Amino acid sequence: MSQRSKWNRFDEGIRYLENAVATCLLAAIITVVLLAVFFRYVLADPLSWSGEVATYMFAWLTLLGIAIAQRDHAHVDLKLFAHLGKTVGVALAWFCWTVSVLFFAVLAIAGYVFAAGETVQTGPVSGIPLWIIYASVPTGGFLGLYHALGELRKLIRSPLSVSAAYHPEEIIDA
Repeated sequence: MSQRSKWNRFDEGIRYLENAVATCLLAAIITVVLLAVFFRYVLADPLSWSGEVATYMFAWLTLLGIAIAQRDHAHVDLKLFAHLGKTVGVALAWFCWTVSVLFFAVLAIAGYVFAAGETVQTGPVSGIPLWIIYASVPTGGFLGLYHALGELRKLIRSPLSVSAAYHPEEIIDA
């Protein structure tokens, strides 16, 4: 088995894991919120932990979602000046990639430093250790950085094709 196919299998595994975790988090959030509504309005005995747990899961889903959006090229892109020509389009592609890499690197490193400092505190009602919740920040940052760096080879070869592959209606003719 070649090194490239091992890398592709690893990448597919990461993508599958991200999608599976995001789907499970979304299903769990919906379940917790529906349980909270049921207990509050049908049984008249509200759950004390539901809002806190749903918020924590939503934080994880959001930060995992930014990495998935980077992977799928779903973030906002600078197309405002792309009609000015191929050179401007290439410069914008590199600018957007650089800003993404810097953002995810800062998010990953600062998030790790922040999460590493929270080893004692727990959620006020749920008792969940807060480092588990704060770990969502560096996790989303590292995954986003992984996906951004994964685009580097394609960006070097054909900068305009990186976004055009996901938005074929926006192909720039020079």
